[in-house]
Amino acid sequence: MGKPLFLRATWIYTLLIVIISLVPIPNLSLPEFKLLELDKLIHLSIYFIMSIMWMRLQSFSDKFFPWKNLLIVFFIASSTEFLQGALPVGRYSDWADFIANSAGILLGITTYSLFFSKIKQS
Repeated sequence: MGKPLFLRATWIYTLLIVIISLVPIPNLSLPEFKLLELDKLIHLSIYFIMSIMWMRLQSFSDKFFPWKNLLIVFFIASSTEFLQGALPVGRYSDWADFIANSAGILLGITTYSLFFSKIKQS
């Protein structure tokens, strides 16, 4: 997949996640701080994929470690959690979600870095 198409796919995925994160959910109960549940695995997976996509975007250039792109993903993860609590959409900010999002980003960074370094060495 070429850079222009991958750039579009990355932005579409990112915008889709932001939209889904801000869609109102009626009668949502207050969150409890639980790290080990299916919802947190979903958060981790979403941001794992997003961080790999943004890192892959940067690999089209000469720089190996894409700090700017990872800051974008972290900003999106933290902004959506903040907006869930600040906007009147019937959603709540949850520290456990933020931790799961961050863990997904870190796992994506690690996975991509290990994968990319193996490809570069061979």
